[in-house]
Amino acid sequence: MLIGKEGVALPEINIILGPPGTGKTENLLRIVDQELKNNTGPDKLAFVSFTTKATNEARDRAKVKFNYTDDDLPYFRTLHSFGKRQLNMANSEVMRSADYKKFADDYGVDMTFVHADWDDNGIVTTDNAFLKEYNKSRMKMMELDEYYNKENLDFSWQEFLRARNSLEEFKHRNNKSDFTDMLSLFVETGNVPELDVVIVDEAQDLSLLQWKVCEKLFKNAKRVYISGDDDQAIFRWAGADVEYLINMKGNQQVLDQSYRCPRLVHNVADEIVQRIINRRPKVWKGRDVDGSVRHHAYPESVDVREGNWLILATCKYMYNEMEDDLRIQGLPYKKNNKLPISKELLNAVDTWDRLHCGEYVSYKNVKDVYSYLPSKTALEHGHKNMQSFINEDSEYSIVDLQDDHGLKLTNVPWDVAFNSIGKKDAEYIRNLQRFDNITADPKINMSTIHVAKGGECDNVMLLTDLSRANQIEMENDSDDTNRVFYVGATRAKKSLHIISNQNYGGFRI
Repeated sequence: MLIGKEGVALPEINIILGPPGTGKTENLLRIVDQELKNNTGPDKLAFVSFTTKATNEARDRAKVKFNYTDDDLPYFRTLHSFGKRQLNMANSEVMRSADYKKFADDYGVDMTFVHADWDDNGIVTTDNAFLKEYNKSRMKMMELDEYYNKENLDFSWQEFLRARNSLEEFKHRNNKSDFTDMLSLFVETGNVPELDVVIVDEAQDLSLLQWKVCEKLFKNAKRVYISGDDDQAIFRWAGADVEYLINMKGNQQVLDQSYRCPRLVHNVADEIVQRIINRRPKVWKGRDVDGSVRHHAYPESVDVREGNWLILATCKYMYNEMEDDLRIQGLPYKKNNKLPISKELLNAVDTWDRLHCGEYVSYKNVKDVYSYLPSKTALEHGHKNMQSFINEDSEYSIVDLQDDHGLKLTNVPWDVAFNSIGKKDAEYIRNLQRFDNITADPKINMSTIHVAKGGECDNVMLLTDLSRANQIEMENDSDDTNRVFYVGATRAKKSLHIISNQNYGGFRI
């Protein structure tokens, strides 16, 4: 144990740097196992992260291996959840989506979209620029006027101040706190549990305010493990403070063997990462297989019909043309891990055609069909919820549905029967049918690089075009742009396809 100023004992700080695919999560889970085996009490061990995924994985592993319950592991939490717990804050006191909408209505705030839920790790997503920037100022622990003057925002100081004051007044009147309040209030007044070990995951994504929460947790700890990778810090735009990790003092360990990136992909990634000026130096190596790296002028020159694909860009609009091409080819795909058309609708279309071919179909399939049929013209009253279906294990023909289960509309194609399908989606469904892909699982995922962070795929297509904002950022501070494309390139397990359209400003690889 280290001794700090005035004879105060400081925890042992261990910094674990995990380049892409080096097993950072698995390493942390081994540390959890080791600490629990060495008689660290489960209520003396904290595992904190920005994301629910990381904390849930660690908690579930400890529960299974050591026969613990959730109550036995009270400090395996996101930082927001940690603050809420230590402040004894009730769920009813937390600002949720409905509260923000009420705030917008009460105060005449222009806000058409807002989402605030635990599943998003305490991030409030909204189209209101004032709220986004106000939250970022608090995450950076900056006074509002200082933040406004530094960021060169596209609205007046008076508008910004009025929005801040309105939100704070609403929270005060309704006894509400937002996710950022959970952090700041914990730093100011929160009760600190007696912890022996604190493990912090995804450290490169923490804001200064989140680091202050961690510092408070370190206060009585004997050992601290900080895990992350400053080269993958791509959320500075959201308030993350990567310099904190870069400048941190402690015992450093680099996980140096990637289990994801083949040799040629690693070579490309290493060339990108060496452009980053402000970083912790680290050396790592790729898998002992070559893999492949290819350059293309246009995405259409890449055949994505075989294998699993991750198509990456810095902004959503950059793969819109690619999406149109996938629809024409009748290829199933996802956008940011979400289906463009629900499985239920595709199944309803397929089931409708099968019924008209004389097939018998399951209760579940019929239920999907009924959920998309217009009640007044296609179904008798009371059948929308399948009330007349008694045996869920039975199968039904179109005659059964007509005679016994309220089906009226039959001799029409599916695009007439399901009259709520838009023209563009209907055309895509026809293409899926033409290529026999209507029930196929998507093997293509189009995503922003930020959403794909932490993921991997056999084949990666990397679109290197930059938005005008990205080009300006590149001119002012290239580190962040280099980090983004470093993350993008290192998602590839087998092949990396780099799209460099010379007609647009782009990132050079």
